Amino acid sequence: MYYLRAPLAVLIALGLILASCAPTVAPTPTAKPAAPAAQPTSKPAPTKVGETKPAPSPAAKPAAPTPSPKPAADQPRYGGILNISAQADPISLDMQQESSYLVSSVVQCPYSGVTQFDSNDPEKMIGDLARNWDISKDGLTYTFSLNEGVKFHDGSPLSAEDIKFSFERMMRPPRGILAPRRADLAAVDRIEAPDKNTVKFLLKYPSGAFLNVISSGWMVVYSKAYVEKKGDMKKDVMGTGPYKLKNYSIGVSLEYVKNPDYFVKGRPYLDGIVFYIIKDAGTRLAAFRTGQVKLTGPGASGLTAPDAEIVKKTLPQAILMSYPAFSRTEIMMQNKQKPWDDVRVRRAVHLAIDRQLAITVLEQGYGELASHFPGDWGIPRDELLKMPGWRQPKDQDMADARKLLAEAGFPSGMTVKTLVRAEKQFEELSVFVADQLAKVGMKLELEVKDAAVRTDMLVKGTWEFHPRVASLAFPDPENVGRYWTKPIGDDWGQNWQRFTDEKVWELFDKQSRAGDPSERKKIVRELDLRLIELAAMPIVFWRTAIIGMWPEVKNRGKVAGFFSFQKYQDIWLAK
Repeated sequence: MYYLRAPLAVLIALGLILASCAPTVAPTPTAKPAAPAAQPTSKPAPTKVGETKPAPSPAAKPAAPTPSPKPAADQPRYGGILNISAQADPISLDMQQESSYLVSSVVQCPYSGVTQFDSNDPEKMIGDLARNWDISKDGLTYTFSLNEGVKFHDGSPLSAEDIKFSFERMMRPPRGILAPRRADLAAVDRIEAPDKNTVKFLLKYPSGAFLNVISSGWMVVYSKAYVEKKGDMKKDVMGTGPYKLKNYSIGVSLEYVKNPDYFVKGRPYLDGIVFYIIKDAGTRLAAFRTGQVKLTGPGASGLTAPDAEIVKKTLPQAILMSYPAFSRTEIMMQNKQKPWDDVRVRRAVHLAIDRQLAITVLEQGYGELASHFPGDWGIPRDELLKMPGWRQPKDQDMADARKLLAEAGFPSGMTVKTLVRAEKQFEELSVFVADQLAKVGMKLELEVKDAAVRTDMLVKGTWEFHPRVASLAFPDPENVGRYWTKPIGDDWGQNWQRFTDEKVWELFDKQSRAGDPSERKKIVRELDLRLIELAAMPIVFWRTAIIGMWPEVKNRGKVAGFFSFQKYQDIWLAK
């Protein structure tokens, strides 16, 4: 049994919610467009016990879905405002200090990076601020030549010093500044700016993941002068990207307008973008179905599996795109706090969860059984199905979980104070976990907190137990390492569970330095098995994401993950 100390989200009447969420000048409801030529909607095959799906090789990124083809007559058009749904206010506007898609999804479009993933080919890295680059023969020096004449939104020129400053801020931040990407940049020794249009990254060791790392949508470049003047960027936006922030009304919307001085010729096509903050999941779905928003955002701002089925039945002209989320559901436990410092208690949690049932109940089959690492980096599914925690039936796992709890001093069970993020999918995950753990004597008290409060609690360590959804910026073990990073002083980065294990840290470092892909895969397997043994953060399953768009939204491109592809510079509206 589980208990609630705060109410879960309540579905309020649609009309009232839309009225309360509207900005000063509300968008005019759009009439349903005539259905275009039939376009297929795709649904990933659900995970089934005993089914094995091919996985990509370690060197490759997961294949992205092919978007619906454009009619030959379609030509890009300029103009129009695109309305996009957002699940909640961004925790802050500082991309370099935050880690939630609530931030990246609505604050990425005014910024640029050094490189980026190609919006039409997510397996390819292309230039952004860099027009080209060179890699030394020993793989230790990356030299980037920058586009000339790039300006920040305040009219000041970009220089290599801004890039050097931005990355050093993420690697070695001033006191009081968070550094969630510090682990991703561990291979970088130093950065040099020999002239205003050249920047060099000198690595400690060759890193096959380096271009992946800096191509992530998180790796934005700030104005050095502007940050030094402001101190941080939590309430300010100053980038070189395709859109400029015009207005942010908390709880209502973020309004962006076209950057007329954008350095990419002919872009963006849109006159602007408005992200409407609609916290209630049912109301977000209704806003999409009625045309109040024409494109759903990533993550919880997008469509759940049940939402997608509703859209198929009631809005057949809509386009649905499913794509690799690089996202997993998992259970965090405060490893330095009793009783979670006892591996027996953590393993009891690991054993008690029925992962196949979770995929069926929570995702209607949209999901994959996997271990700590994505794709072919992880333990093969056939092998997982024979391991404690994943095997079926669950009888032996449940018996072993009760035995471990008794040995740890909880023969009659225990009560667990549980942090829950206030959003339907996270609440449903927590209720499912509560139901599962009740079967072995763990009674969860669910405490629902909004996204900003929840993140603050995670950073400060003022929590005990937390089922959550976590997502990678790119599908490589290097990006997983940020959840297990070694602390520097009292800065734990995104190692919010305060996990400490010298062997795990050694293996993460070792795989980073491995030049041979087959050798690296062996190290990652050893690392995966140790993380499973320690049960520091049990993985429930990996997710598939779904976005919806109206047919007039063109050139959304291919999508992969939640943390890139949110600049929208290439999107245009057919009418």
